[in-house]
Amino acid sequence: MTVLSEEKSLLAAELALGLLTPEDHARALRAAEADPELREELARWQHRLVPYLEPAPEVSPPARSFAAIEARLFEEPKPQSLWARIMAPELRGWLMLAVLAKLGVLVLLAYALFSP
Repeated sequence: MTVLSEEKSLLAAELALGLLTPEDHARALRAAEADPELREELARWQHRLVPYLEPAPEVSPPARSFAAIEARLFEEPKPQSLWARIMAPELRGWLMLAVLAKLGVLVLLAYALFSP
């Protein structure tokens, strides 16, 4: 077994997967006809991909799936409590800042009241 260049292996893979434009596809097929190594690599890639070409069994999703999708898309959002809105992730930074500011005021007040 000979070691193929990375370019030939990549070309064979793209050809087998159908990733080439029509012009490049025709050019790659002509190159594969002229080059036995490229033809062998293309055959290897096609052999690897055969299991994926078989049709998959059709499976119906559960009925609740469609209802859940519709509910997420079209139902009105439920109103949140004040506590839930305050604890929302996007407001946690402001909440921490407010708590630290209150603690700072309390420390200053305690210092002012109890210092000699």
